[in-house]
Amino acid sequence: MPSGLPAPEPATLPVPVHAGSVGRWLAGTSLLSGIASAGAALAGVTVPASWLVGTGAAMAASVAAGVAWQGSGVFARPLLAVRTPRPELALTFDDGPDPRFTPAVLELLAAHHQRATFFVIGERAQAHPELLEAIVRGGHALGNHSWRHAYTTNLVAPRRLAEELRQTNALLERATGQSTRWFRAPVGLLSPRLAAAARLAELQLVGWSASARDGVAARTVEDAVRRLEPSLRPGAILTLHDGALGGRAQVIAPQVLARVLERMAARGLRSVTLDSLLSPSSPGSAAPGAS
Repeated sequence: MPSGLPAPEPATLPVPVHAGSVGRWLAGTSLLSGIASAGAALAGVTVPASWLVGTGAAMAASVAAGVAWQGSGVFARPLLAVRTPRPELALTFDDGPDPRFTPAVLELLAAHHQRATFFVIGERAQAHPELLEAIVRGGHALGNHSWRHAYTTNLVAPRRLAEELRQTNALLERATGQSTRWFRAPVGLLSPRLAAAARLAELQLVGWSASARDGVAARTVEDAVRRLEPSLRPGAILTLHDGALGGRAQVIAPQVLARVLERMAARGLRSVTLDSLLSPSSPGSAAPGAS
């Protein structure tokens, strides 16, 4: 390098952001407190009722947070976002593929030259392999969203659930030649069993920075966009739905996506697959046909 010229600054690499460990620490502290209280009571030591009630409430709150709040880190530490210097985020779609909604989502993404990651349900993928092919042909990536998307998934024995996750992965690879390392829990609910199954299946848990909740029957387009808008920033992982579950559920993802894509364009943001978001470089960030 010629003398007198400053050395180039090292490139800033994307850094994965997982759920913290504070929730796990709080849950452990509550558990130890409960054990100590029980031990003291068995030893004949008078324990104030308020202490017992408080300890029980803290333990219950820790379990509830671990199940329902992905950022708690009580039972697992899913990927929630990425710190990146690039103007990129990851749009993700759950509960498909669905012939009623997935084609419209793919059409919008193609029109705006954006890429996304589709977390598909095994049974639905088996029923609609042509949609899997369309997803991959559009330059998008696939993720594992379980085989059945049952609300009892967290109660399934880890080895059995891991086998179902492998079954889903095998189906995706047979149908498209594309494998995945990502798993998103149905409804985003976590448990020690589910975390153990993901490890056995060698899959990484993915949560989100924000979810549109657009699969809820009462959700409006405006509400869904409002939920996502604060997280329209580099490194965010945003969740929408391209499939409906249940008789009363609706899917408004195409309408929500259209507005989100407009806001992304105004902020100079583009969507890439999860793997690209974490890549040191992001080759081919734009979908085929982008200028």
